[in-house]
Amino acid sequence: MQAFYFKRGAMRSLLTLSSVLMVGLASCGDSSLTRTLPNVSGSTGDVMVVMNKSLWDGSAGKAIREDVSPILIGLPQPEPAFDLQPVNPAGFRDILVSHRNIIITAVDGNVTVPAVTFERNRWAETQLVIRLTAPDSTSLAKSISENAGSIRQRINDVERERLTVWLTGSAGKERSTVRSGESCYEIIMPAGYRTDFTREGLMIISAETQATTQSVIVSVSERMSPRIGCIELADLTEKVISAQIKGPDGGSFMIIDKQMTVSCRSFRRNNTDYIEMRGLWTLEGGFMGGPFISYAFIDPETSRAVIVTGFVYAPRDNKRELLRQVEALIYTVRKAS
Repeated sequence: MQAFYFKRGAMRSLLTLSSVLMVGLASCGDSSLTRTLPNVSGSTGDVMVVMNKSLWDGSAGKAIREDVSPILIGLPQPEPAFDLQPVNPAGFRDILVSHRNIIITAVDGNVTVPAVTFERNRWAETQLVIRLTAPDSTSLAKSISENAGSIRQRINDVERERLTVWLTGSAGKERSTVRSGESCYEIIMPAGYRTDFTREGLMIISAETQATTQSVIVSVSERMSPRIGCIELADLTEKVISAQIKGPDGGSFMIIDKQMTVSCRSFRRNNTDYIEMRGLWTLEGGFMGGPFISYAFIDPETSRAVIVTGFVYAPRDNKRELLRQVEALIYTVRKAS
């Protein structure tokens, strides 16, 4: 059976997603806008926090750092959810107002209860502006902590939207497909990606540089199932990756790292129910590892699970944004019409 092998030494050259991201995202916009706005500034994962120094040094700033941008689970080294850039309100002007993600905080004695609002495209295209107002610093800190999950999710959703638009534009009409019986599923093929191989019920695409590997595996289960949970997703994911992803020597193979925390959640998007898992992979019999994200949904026409797994190998680099790119890519998988 054919399998994907990690390579050592020279890998095929590639203009990496991260190196061209700023250029690509400049074209992302909201077609519904009736006014001309500048492009957003900053890099993916950057969040500007407009907050005076006393609040930043106090409990409100601590809530931003620890609750809105905690250390992420599922990465091999400590990385925060976002790169925070605190700015004093008096200095928030000129080019700073076009930043991609902005959290604006204010203590206002005229308000009686804390408030949180979300606004898109305020000063720049695709921009997200989050405003948190409270009557005092204590209630502001409490409001930040209580709303941290929704704030974090909104920022992640917007970043994924931007990346998806850019990846889709980069891919043009290029798609890679996998067939299972009469069903066919496709994923976009951004610049720098290529199909490693495809056969009945299985497809692998990847992008490689001298330092990194980003790969996506799309597989279709052989058995029918009305639903799928976390345990089933873990079993199906490991079955696929252990059979298809080999180490450089061919004797080692990929598995889910059981020593590290694995997170799992279910949600509904675009009228489809998903089960999603994040964690770390490692090589059984080897010394490589990195983060992965895997999800599954049930095809209502066939009652078979479609499992999509993206993983990153970057031993000398931070992994957060590489994994974010892979996450945006894996959610472009669609059933071909």
